[in-house]
Formats: sequence, structure tokens, C-alpha cells
Amino acid sequence: MPYRPLDIDSALDVAQAQVDRLITAHPGRVPVYTTRGHWVFDEDPWAPVWTAGFLTGQLWIFAERTGDARWHDAARRYSLALEQRKLDTGTHDIGFIFTPSWGRWHELDPTARTAEVLVQAGRTMAGRFNPNGRYLSTWVAAGSTFIDIMMNIEIIFRAAEISGDADLTRVAIQHALTTRRFLVRGDASTVHEGWFDPESGEFLRAATHQGYRADSCWARGLAWGLYGFSTTFAHTDDPRFLSTAESLARTYMERTGDGLIPPNDWDDPHPVLAHEASAASIAAAGLLQLAAQAGTRGPEYAQYAVRILGALAGPEFLADPAGDWEGVIRHATYHAGHGIGVDESVMWGDYYFTEALWRLASTPQLRSLAGLAGTTHPDTDTLQETLS
Repeated sequence: MPYRPLDIDSALDVAQAQVDRLITAHPGRVPVYTTRGHWVFDEDPWAPVWTAGFLTGQLWIFAERTGDARWHDAARRYSLALEQRKLDTGTHDIGFIFTPSWGRWHELDPTARTAEVLVQAGRTMAGRFNPNGRYLSTWVAAGSTFIDIMMNIEIIFRAAEISGDADLTRVAIQHALTTRRFLVRGDASTVHEGWFDPESGEFLRAATHQGYRADSCWARGLAWGLYGFSTTFAHTDDPRFLSTAESLARTYMERTGDGLIPPNDWDDPHPVLAHEASAASIAAAGLLQLAAQAGTRGPEYAQYAVRILGALAGPEFLADPAGDWEGVIRHATYHAGHGIGVDESVMWGDYYFTEALWRLASTPQLRSLAGLAGTTHPDTDTLQETLS
């Protein structure tokens, strides 16, 4: 894919306009994916509802970016609508729900209430822990765990840090070590789903729901792992997790190369579509976080992330606010096997694109690592740098 320079502010303007359009036309409603570019508000046809945190997280980003009370009020309303799910035991995606929403709220304006919500959400997530296999189970079954859960353990770390509960930290670390052992292969590709005997804890087999087959590498799953292990390192300083994050980063960069945007699964010999853009959004956000952790290797990750974002911000992927496409990033896929949200926009693809752009805009150190000169927004250099 040809090099395309990244205009951070212009891309954020588009994302902000598209989200404004969504919450104005459909106040209080949270979609998962689009069909022919229009948001679908039906109940999620595959998984327990898990995407409201992504829309809410974008609202908090725009509140921070603009300082506008309208965005802050909307972010607060959407966050409050999620509060009851701090007790939801029916999903393993508690982190996806609460880290972008109440987590961002707590970072901007910490109170006893935001702390309490995050602690309870973390405890609920930790309740999925199986001590026999040392993993957190999915909604699929007691013996199932996903690579995706690496993105959900941050809520456990946050709860541990707020409450001082060291047992929560141990749960998150043990799950990360189990994932590292059984869901990250020796060639630094990833397994989507691992199955264990929930009684003995024995690992039984690899499987997939969204990849080409059990022994292939689903691109979004690897991106979840890249970002998740980097986050785990941020909370532990354990070099094993940094090493794993970097190995996954190199796999993404080597297998995607100058194409920047991967297919749904790198091992599919005949992919229906060339691109799964949400995997690229996640990878870009994860690479930027990793860049701040990786010392002399940081510029390589930051610069590749900026190349991804430049491609996503180009006309092939970024929606035109003057058109009828309602999402932000096109050519993403929810579930290829079930034909759900294929070659569309998906809420997490839009969120991580926005998050990655805002991380760059608000962090001069990252812009320096990425080789981006100057300030992208008149207020951003006064913001606290948030590298984790």
C-alpha cells in the first residue's frame, strides 16, 4: 500500500463528526456493526452484548479533545447506562465494556464512585478465573478461553491497583501466563480459542470461531494479543510480557508488510476480502503503546503504527462525513464465518482508530518516536502524557 501521510487532526475530525451523527440520530442506542454502511441496532447475533464501551470511550476522547460540555455530558450519560453491568457474569468482555468508558472517566475525573465501579467490574471479571487451569473462561463454556481476554484483564489490574487487592493481580498475571503458554505459538502466531478440562486444568486443544481453522492465525486475535501483553507489561514490569508483545508485533509487521492492513486470517489461502481493518486499528493502538515501552525499538513500532493510521485515514478506508456511510472505518469484519458485519464498520474498529489517533495527538513523546514534527492541536502539549 503506498505511503500516505497522516493528518491526525483531520482524521479525528472525521471520527468525531461520524460519532456525533450516530448519537444525534440514535440517542442512547449502541450498535455493533453496519450493514451496507448503516448501523445495525438489533441484538448481537453471536455474542453477549459487549460493544457499548467502545462508543462511550469515543465520547470521552472527544470530551477530552474539545473540552466541550456537550461531549462530557454525553460520555457521562452513556457511562451511567453501563453501570449495572459491573455485576454481569454472563460475558468475559467486562474489560471491553468498562475500560474505555468508566476507565477513561476515572482518568479524567477520579471519584469514589468511578473507583467503586471499576473495582466491582474487575472483581466480576476475576470471578471467571479457573484455578485448576489458571485461565479466565469465556461465555462459550467453562473450559474455553480466548486470546481476546488479554484485552479484558486490564480491568482486573485496575481494580487491584485501586483496591490494593493483591489476589486480583495474581489472577490477571496467571491468566496472562497461561495465554502466553498455550495461545501464543512458538512462531509468535496466536490461537483464537483454547479448550481446557475445567476439572483437571489440562489443556485439550486449540480451536477458532473467527479464523480460517484451528491452526491458523486470525489477524484480529493476534492484534488483541499484541495490545493485551503490552498492557500487562505496563501493569507488571514483567519482561516476559514485553517480550511476548514484541514478538506478536513483529509477526504482524512481517506478515502484513507494506500492505499494512491484514486479511481476516493470514493463513487463509483464498481470502474472500483483502482487508480486515479493525485488526489494523487495534494493532496501531497497541503498537503505539508498545513504542513507549520498547526503548531503542520504539521508533520502529511507532512509525509502523503511523503508516497503518495513514492508510486507514485514506479514502479507501475512512468514511466521508458528507456521504451516507455511518461508521468511521470501512472494510472491517465482525464474524466472517457467520457472515456478520463483513466488509463493514464495527464499533471496536472505530474506537481503536480513534484511540490511536488521540494517543498520538496528546503525547509529544510518541509523535517524536514516530517522526511526526510539531504539535497537532493547540492544547495537546499541555495534556498529561499517558503512555500506558
